[in-house]
Amino acid sequence: MNVAVDKYAWSSCEPAELQESLRATNISVSLNRGSEASDFHIDVTLAMIRKMTAWKIFSETGYEIRYLFRHSDRIELHFVESGTFQVETEDQEFTATAGTTFMLLSHGFIRLRASRDARKIALAIPRALCLPLIDVTDEDPELFFGRFDRMADIADKGVRTLYRMADLLLEPDDHLFAGSPLGASLFKEAIVATFVQSWPRSAAKAAPQTARPRNLKRALDWIRAHLGEEFTVLDIARNAGQSVRGLQMSFRQNLGMNPLSYVQRLRLQQIHHDLLHGNADENISDIAARWGFSHMGYFAARYRALYGVSPSSTRTGRHR
Repeated sequence: MNVAVDKYAWSSCEPAELQESLRATNISVSLNRGSEASDFHIDVTLAMIRKMTAWKIFSETGYEIRYLFRHSDRIELHFVESGTFQVETEDQEFTATAGTTFMLLSHGFIRLRASRDARKIALAIPRALCLPLIDVTDEDPELFFGRFDRMADIADKGVRTLYRMADLLLEPDDHLFAGSPLGASLFKEAIVATFVQSWPRSAAKAAPQTARPRNLKRALDWIRAHLGEEFTVLDIARNAGQSVRGLQMSFRQNLGMNPLSYVQRLRLQQIHHDLLHGNADENISDIAARWGFSHMGYFAARYRALYGVSPSSTRTGRHR
């Protein structure tokens, strides 16, 4: 079992110096001094387990950080231990204080401003790791994640568990799982399961999330009923009683993706389910063809992009 585990620790008095260190770990950000500070200080500890990242940051002077990478493929949980963090995304602005935690789900611009003596622990979870735990026959992932509270108290049971698990990865000295790839894999899966099952959801917020526009609901129901067939966006629009443009706008506004991207995501999830729970002797190409993929190279590339492994690796993991 090949599970990458890495750990880094930096202390810096120059933003550019830390930016270069982070870039070496494939994290691209713009880092600046705090608005009220002439000097700069920051301590960072970062740990990784198979595409999952945890980090701890403390700054005596404060700082401003802006994300330079696409954020939509991951969910970030930030646990504030001291100081304050002003958070600005494309769709919201808020301030997080000590003892609270906040979630970042934005698809675009993100900027965080940390006060003096600000300290936090954060955890980034790839969305692809969460998808196998979501019942894809019930709802799409965007609506599922949309039900999570954006802010919570660290003392909440599920939040506190995740906070402690992230903190374990950041303990001093060697990586907790440096000599145990199996332990790393199991711990990673425990974090994902705890997040999906235990992160707070607001009952008051669930109603508007499930109250989809009538035409959109017709489109989603029709797609699920014909998922294994060949069809176009025009076919979906006609059966939903919408124009193509209206259908595309509805999908963008409510699901954050276009209709064909949604269809492809749903088909890949069905294939993933069949690989894990269907006939273990069925040819992978036959499964892919059943759900609308005729070109195996393209299918394998899209599957790996979503789940981080090849279809054959998924089936091998099932046998293990």
